Amino acid sequence: MTHDRIKQADLDWWVEFASGLEWTFARTYAQTAPHSYVVLGRTTAMTKGDYVRAGRVIHTFGRPAKFYGMTSIYLTSPDGRMKWWTMDPEVTETNLINQATTDRLYGVQNAPSTDSAIETPYDSLATAYDQLHPASDEMTRNLRGAVASLSGDFPPAVLDVGCGTGRVLDLGVTTPDRYAGVDPSQPMLNQLVRKHPNVGVVYPMRIEQALAARLFTPGQFEIVTALLSDVDQVDDDAIAGLAEIASRGFIVARGDEVTAVETRRSVA
Repeated sequence: MTHDRIKQADLDWWVEFASGLEWTFARTYAQTAPHSYVVLGRTTAMTKGDYVRAGRVIHTFGRPAKFYGMTSIYLTSPDGRMKWWTMDPEVTETNLINQATTDRLYGVQNAPSTDSAIETPYDSLATAYDQLHPASDEMTRNLRGAVASLSGDFPPAVLDVGCGTGRVLDLGVTTPDRYAGVDPSQPMLNQLVRKHPNVGVVYPMRIEQALAARLFTPGQFEIVTALLSDVDQVDDDAIAGLAEIASRGFIVARGDEVTAVETRRSVA
């Protein structure tokens, strides 16, 4: 069975299960990147469902780190001795899991930090969020049209509030190097970084915290976006603060409805 929602019990399952598996040493990488692995079809103790469940656990409770030029999500064992990661483009395609000791570092460790001490309702479903809540064609058209109406030169510099798994990037309205995302959910940010490893920066916090800390300057971004669910709320003070940050405009989307508010302020 595939588990779409991942909780502490799933992490406990994987830690215990992994300790009893027969891991194969990757001889090809013995000198450059020593590690072991389990792979579907050769590790008889694991089913396809186990691989996908374990992949979801890794991407939910892990954090980004580097394997030389590649950014992956690594899960560290509770005792701090072992780490696990996957290489598949989609978590539903997981059929191989790597394991190494945590003293093994692979290249410069400059991956974005997603560490957050905030629990959110989105954490447990982060690895399935894109499949459970796909963007509609209407919303995609409306968002792209709103960005085009404000942006001028393309691609714009965007601050994405409540960015989640990075839908604004998924829809191609800007590029990762011109994007910053704010979200309190570490598992959701993990998915963003997994999909867009060259993302400019992510802030693992609530937008109210970022504004109170004065992380952004007036007009720092051309466009500020907020793609909200039916239950998400942004208070009036936050709206005013976000409008101040946007030199061209502020976009709010709720469902298929997208509203663009022009600011057009000059930046010294």
